[in-house]
Amino acid sequence: MPETTAANPAADAPEPSGLNILVTGASGMMGLPIAIALAKRNTVFGVARFSSAAEEKTLRQASVETIRLDFSNPDMSRLPRRIDVVYHLGAMIGAPAERPENRQAAYEANAYSAARLMTRYRDCMAFIHGSSGSTYAYQGERPLREDDPFGLHTGLETYTTSKIGAEFIVQALAREWTVPTAILRIFSPYSVRGGAITMRVDQMAAGRAVTLYPGAPNRYCPIYEDDYVRKAIRAIGIVKTPPEVVNFCGTVTTTIEEYCAIAGRYLGKAPRFENTSKLYPIWPDTTKSLELLGPDRVSLEDGIRRVVEAGPGARLSSWATVMPD
Repeated sequence: MPETTAANPAADAPEPSGLNILVTGASGMMGLPIAIALAKRNTVFGVARFSSAAEEKTLRQASVETIRLDFSNPDMSRLPRRIDVVYHLGAMIGAPAERPENRQAAYEANAYSAARLMTRYRDCMAFIHGSSGSTYAYQGERPLREDDPFGLHTGLETYTTSKIGAEFIVQALAREWTVPTAILRIFSPYSVRGGAITMRVDQMAAGRAVTLYPGAPNRYCPIYEDDYVRKAIRAIGIVKTPPEVVNFCGTVTTTIEEYCAIAGRYLGKAPRFENTSKLYPIWPDTTKSLELLGPDRVSLEDGIRRVVEAGPGARLSSWATVMPD
């Protein structure tokens, strides 16, 4: 298949308008604000299980048409027939995905759903697949590059296997049908609604210790909601065949210790740490991300201040789920 590319993807492009856009995982920390932002100028269908009515109500108030669907079920007949842009952000994550009784459901939701969506919307103008930084094998004290090998993240083996499988599926079908595609390997998103950073801030506020991976710096490149919404919309402009693969992350490196110290200043309490985490740090190389999606606009200091000031009442109903960094 010939390669197709977007012209000058690093340049600022106008926001999409007048399109039919499908966002899966629309009740989640990333999917919800992305769907709301896109609905200002487009017809947006937000797809999720909607176990909480609050998120569905928020989306509907923002003119997002909601569709209740569990991607562990292969029946996609409720989805619209014609879609211009797909954001596949829905996934079974964290502790629920690792339970043996949920293994088949995790593969259905995280891998097979990508095949069904790409098959259904093979004529779309852009397919944006949400993968994970947890799919990389640990490389020690250096940042993870897009050409680094896959690996099973300790403690998240089912989740990472399913997300690696999804990437192979998306790569194959994008080539087979020449679907313009971007694969976003997501690292450390957070907001007042949730995320690993937000979870650790709430642990500190409750007087609990924050766990660290022992024997190495716990480096990350967090990305706050304003930036991941803006960069996700910008990703429409970088799709190509074969798919573009890019680390979807913030562009400033920090450590758990550093951002907990920032949170501690706003909370008025010093963080406590325990070197007991099995989850090794996922520290992305930001070179390609910076080139294609641009720099951050919200500083770490400002993002954490917003999380602390909003408080636990701002979290999504599912925010406490242990999730990949």
